Amino acid sequence: MASSFITALEIGTTSIKVLMGDVRENGELMVLATGECDSRGVRKGEIIDFELALNAVRQTLKTAETNAKSLIGERVVLTASGGRAESKLHRAGIPVLNEYEEAGGEISQEDVEHVIDVARKIPLSNDRIRLHTLQQNFEVDGRGGISNPVGLLAEDLTVEMLLIHGNQSTVKNLTKLTQNVPLNCSDAAFGGFCSALAILTPEQKQAGAVVIDLGGGTTDFVVYNSGLVKLAGSLAVGGDHVTADISSGFSINRHKAEQLKIESGTAQLNQMADEQNISIPSEGGLDSRVIRSSALHTIINARMEETFRLIANQIEEHGLSGVLSAGILLTGGGSAMDGAVDLARQVFNAPAQIGKAQDCYGLSTKREGARFASVLGAIRYAASQTHEIPKSKMPRWLSKIWGSKETQI
Repeated sequence: MASSFITALEIGTTSIKVLMGDVRENGELMVLATGECDSRGVRKGEIIDFELALNAVRQTLKTAETNAKSLIGERVVLTASGGRAESKLHRAGIPVLNEYEEAGGEISQEDVEHVIDVARKIPLSNDRIRLHTLQQNFEVDGRGGISNPVGLLAEDLTVEMLLIHGNQSTVKNLTKLTQNVPLNCSDAAFGGFCSALAILTPEQKQAGAVVIDLGGGTTDFVVYNSGLVKLAGSLAVGGDHVTADISSGFSINRHKAEQLKIESGTAQLNQMADEQNISIPSEGGLDSRVIRSSALHTIINARMEETFRLIANQIEEHGLSGVLSAGILLTGGGSAMDGAVDLARQVFNAPAQIGKAQDCYGLSTKREGARFASVLGAIRYAASQTHEIPKSKMPRWLSKIWGSKETQI
């Protein structure tokens, strides 16, 4: 196996995923091996039992190494989901001086680097931590939408920077966990951003698209328009909450509720569908019972519609509702829920589909591209940052995730 492969690790609420991959010179991503195990000690993207989570990660890594017939290697990137990630747009500007240090001159590459550096220094509260700083377009003397201002004459140069930030304790606990595996993480990235990198084409990014990663304990989302990330965030709600609603609504245990969700559930209410009786056998001292399919579907629909509307409201608040020509793309385990695409189409009033991994080979089914989108995108992200990865075995991602220099890919 080539030594250039990259390993991506996702520590989720429902499952822990590991994917070994290699991005070729032509941009194709070759999946070399995967590993997946049930997650333990994690809830809503947060570590609640360190030892349980640590053992689950070790088990998943061992599975991946067995499948790959190779050790994990040194190039490991971690996807950081949950942590109530949010995005914040920040503007900064500098005067452009001529050779006599007077106002007005030709914009140089040094001016561009200076204004980007100023814009990147976005203040945050002590409980928050930088995940990414993503450059937007430039503004020259009040004229916006400029992608490369070098060589233009101007008096003022301004740039916008999108900061994606998360909960500091969440990230630090993930850091500690990987160090105790032990594992040297060379990089890290926001899970929602990674999912978008895995499934979106350049045309979709330009036209405007929303990628929603439906996880077990969290839901990440990223909004692209004009080729740039315009909004990102994470909700502390996911498939496990749907399961909990079913468990509470019918007074059954979580295992049976999960089974009902998978085998008989749908996110879309259909008044024309035939009503069915669903038998629940006796278990754990509880009597057997019969529930109506419409009652089950109503519970699932309510939770998933609420999740979609929370995202739709944020998109509307930021004035992005009308620039989503490529529509909604769903990834993550929750994308497999029957009716999820139809519900997304209804809530967002936009085209919707399950995301498909772009230029990716080695997965057994197309649906795996949606389930593994976060780790697939993490491989692409790490490959794009190769020129910045030092030879030191120290965990470089500590500096990366604290908001060092990044560009959009």
